[in-house]
Amino acid sequence: MPLHALFVLLLIVAIKESIWWLVTLMLFTVMKSWSFSIGRLFFLFILSCLFIGMGHLSPEPHDVSSVDILSGKRNGDRIRYDAESNGQSVLLTATIAEDETGYERIGYSCHVNTEPLDVRQQSNAGGFDELQFMHTHRYAGKWEVRSFDSCHPTLGYAAEGRRVREAWLKRIEELLPQKQAFYVEALVFGEDRLMDQVTLERFKKFGLLHAIVISGSHIAFLVVSLLYVLRKIRMTKEKRLDIVLILLPIYGWLTEWSPPVTRAVLVAMILLLGRRFHKPLDPVEVIAGVAAFQLAIQPTVIYDIGFQLTVGLTLFLVLSRRLMGSVRRPWNWLLISAWAQFGTLLFLQGIEQTTVSIWSPFLNLLIGSWIEWVILQGSFILATLPFLPLSSTFQIAHQYAIQWMDQVLQLSEHLPLAMVAVPTFSPIVLTIVVVGTGIAWYIAERRWWGHALPLILLLTAWGYTEWHVPEQITFLDVGQGDSIVLEKAGETFVVDTGGVYQQTTHPLLRPFDPGSHIVAPFLFTRGEAEIDGLIVTHADHDHVGGLLGLLRQVRVKTIYLGAYDNTDEKRNDLIHSIEATGTRVEFVQKGQTIRPWLHVLAPTGREEEENDRSIILLAQIAKQRVLLTGDAGLAIEDELTIGPIDILKAGHHGSNTSTGEELLQKTNPKIVILSVGRKNRYGHPHPDVLERIGTDRIVFRTDEDGSITCSSAGCEPMIK
Repeated sequence: MPLHALFVLLLIVAIKESIWWLVTLMLFTVMKSWSFSIGRLFFLFILSCLFIGMGHLSPEPHDVSSVDILSGKRNGDRIRYDAESNGQSVLLTATIAEDETGYERIGYSCHVNTEPLDVRQQSNAGGFDELQFMHTHRYAGKWEVRSFDSCHPTLGYAAEGRRVREAWLKRIEELLPQKQAFYVEALVFGEDRLMDQVTLERFKKFGLLHAIVISGSHIAFLVVSLLYVLRKIRMTKEKRLDIVLILLPIYGWLTEWSPPVTRAVLVAMILLLGRRFHKPLDPVEVIAGVAAFQLAIQPTVIYDIGFQLTVGLTLFLVLSRRLMGSVRRPWNWLLISAWAQFGTLLFLQGIEQTTVSIWSPFLNLLIGSWIEWVILQGSFILATLPFLPLSSTFQIAHQYAIQWMDQVLQLSEHLPLAMVAVPTFSPIVLTIVVVGTGIAWYIAERRWWGHALPLILLLTAWGYTEWHVPEQITFLDVGQGDSIVLEKAGETFVVDTGGVYQQTTHPLLRPFDPGSHIVAPFLFTRGEAEIDGLIVTHADHDHVGGLLGLLRQVRVKTIYLGAYDNTDEKRNDLIHSIEATGTRVEFVQKGQTIRPWLHVLAPTGREEEENDRSIILLAQIAKQRVLLTGDAGLAIEDELTIGPIDILKAGHHGSNTSTGEELLQKTNPKIVILSVGRKNRYGHPHPDVLERIGTDRIVFRTDEDGSITCSSAGCEPMIK
């Protein structure tokens, strides 16, 4: 097998990015490559020079006062801009005025009054890693725009293309319903700013996000359509190819030359040039070469999900051509999809996104084909709507095609094993799985049962990791709120789900929800897509705001609430929202035991204030006695009959209405956990509370330490 530049570039970038499992796999692949040629070595030399000259560059932060706005993504009253300042990429955030959309500044240069924002490292396992995000997109920094002092059109063809593109997108959004406009913009222009949270979660769950970005199949459809039209007007083959070669860069210009567009357009142009000069080229070789070129000039493209799938498919086809020639359709395509997604799963293990679906290969064929052969064609035609009058019947047909796909995905969510959470493997286990996968790949070329080995390896590693799960309690960083995960005796319980107030005059397409964005991803890293219980201490938003988001992604056997008449509006609404999901509800009060190791100390059912109605729990976990008091006040704390404990979760986020002197004296905790938000408006934790806790006890704060995990060995903060 010939040595491909892609193998070597992947190896170099994996070393640079410290992705050691990929280093192991690429070492195996490079060693498996034995054939050399002067042409391949020369191409590798050119790419190496590009990598040395460009790939190692890191952006440096600087003051931002003048920026070129490249693109934007709005959510409610807030917008995030990709911009350039002094030749470097920067990230800007701003609040939108009532009389603007925020998108009108795209393609303009603006003088701005800004304030630098901190970039925070990952604070929860499985949660958003802002440092990695900034690194992946090569941003020099992040700023909040206090005011736009003046703006004027940016000079140059690139900026003109942005303005033309924005005017086109605006017109599409005016003429089409939001859902249709989203697919037209995503499939034709590579713009996902209209994607809603439910669509995002569904496509992500089944590994389908790559199907709604511009890919090789999209460009192939565009090329074939153009060639067909030009042939019908009796144009010669050479002229047809020349026109398409001219139009493809224009299309790339209109779509902002994003990584998937660049990859697809370059591949198409190289293949067409080969046809133009009567030298047909191998598509797989071209795709591998273009991917290597992208890695050389921008190594962080390796984190792009579309790039990962493209490279995964390419590697599989390059290394297994003899095998694929012996497998009939459509089974060969199922194998390709399964191998590529298995490789993506291994990559996602490194960034702790570990959900998979056994239905992904089938849905990729079904939904992927439906998008490419039906929705894509309709989207390209509807993209001409601002210029050509189209029949309303056609628009309705396109709308029905989208609705059918949504219904299939919605039904798929109820299939057995629709979503499975694979626990995060240790580096040693992951390396063993990767090495074993390489060996399986080699065997699969000769024996059919080699295809089963990766699945066997995955299940074995999964079982081993689950067997060695320690008892522990984790206090998640959900901002100004509470969420705690207890793991013991093979069971998992969650106490509260956090919550964020988001006041906006414009609807939120993608509302931030701690339940779906923080709690669920953490549970997935633990291999949990179903938990045994969710305890809602009380009905305040900062404890239940993430409840429905969590229930959308994680199955819960039982939800526990405090035993009250529940006739007040807040608690009644909470109960109705839970019952609407079909989840079982159980009411508990003082003296009950949820599990032998989890005891309810309050409420009694007679408390009047919502905070005082909090469920108070005493957990015996990981050889530690842990007291969780919710938001209960000083009077409730004083009524507790309890001896010494090891860990106390301070009440009410460090408010001076809780964690009183009497509680501290009779429990004498060694460790105190404060669940508070960064720069919260309440001033928590209160200085009086910190003074009462004193300096003799170990104090952890989620705003400073991130999530805190406590086991028999002690407590360990996420941020060190």
